[in-house]
Amino acid sequence: MSDTEQICQSNDHENTTRIAMRVEYNGKQFCGSQFQLGVATIQSEMEKAVSTLARRQVTCIFSGRTDSGVHSSGQVVHCDWPDREDQIDLWRIIWSLNGILPQAISIAQAQIVPKTFHARFSAEARQYVYRILNRPQRSALLRDTHYFISYELDLEKMQQAAAYLVGSHDFKSFKSRNSDTTTTICQVMRAEILKLPEGRLEFWIRANHFVYNMVRIIVGTLVEIGVGKSQPECIIQALNEPNRALTGPTAPSWGLSLESVEYPEAYRLFTGKQESQPLSHSAR
Repeated sequence: MSDTEQICQSNDHENTTRIAMRVEYNGKQFCGSQFQLGVATIQSEMEKAVSTLARRQVTCIFSGRTDSGVHSSGQVVHCDWPDREDQIDLWRIIWSLNGILPQAISIAQAQIVPKTFHARFSAEARQYVYRILNRPQRSALLRDTHYFISYELDLEKMQQAAAYLVGSHDFKSFKSRNSDTTTTICQVMRAEILKLPEGRLEFWIRANHFVYNMVRIIVGTLVEIGVGKSQPECIIQALNEPNRALTGPTAPSWGLSLESVEYPEAYRLFTGKQESQPLSHSAR
């Protein structure tokens, strides 16, 4: 289903209320976020749960696509709920949906938004984090969320290289060959590597637009710089001379997580108490 068809379907019913949800998921067991026939995806599970609770077919529109194995703590999804705003109890909707959804998917927040809000087209920026475990031995606890690298990485050179990404650049060199034809010009506002305890590294990147597999290819390139196969300046060359051969391999999907999506301030999305609260234990 195209985005245009989804928008039309969302507006078929006048007596609906648009709800935006912040969705967390562990992507290990799913074939990405976008619906695909015959396989488990985040969208198919979301639409199944929402439609079951709403007792009619409801389309869920995502802020963007994540690949197989990629996680999220900040995916934003909207749908049009078949009730008027004054009839909606957001807390009960969230509680009920989390009871229907698989354990690997959870709705963390929800908010009623105007019909002008669109999870994808209203977004102004997105932020991802890629997590690496850099120590001699693997971890049993972090294996699904961190890319394990046992050899020593030169963090200083990797940080130097990451800084070159900030600004408006053509990221064609960091795009998978089988991706779509959208623009490869991206405005990167943040690109930095954080060193955490016990060998954990986090690469944070925030931009107004991402091309397909961009973050994972950047990480693959940074790792090659970290082990001495390339110099930090190779990032500059790749940005100035768009050529996939100038960049490193695509890092594994399980280290990547969509952390947040930003929208215009007017929507005040998830900035305060939005959903009703359950009764206290003593009041039940």
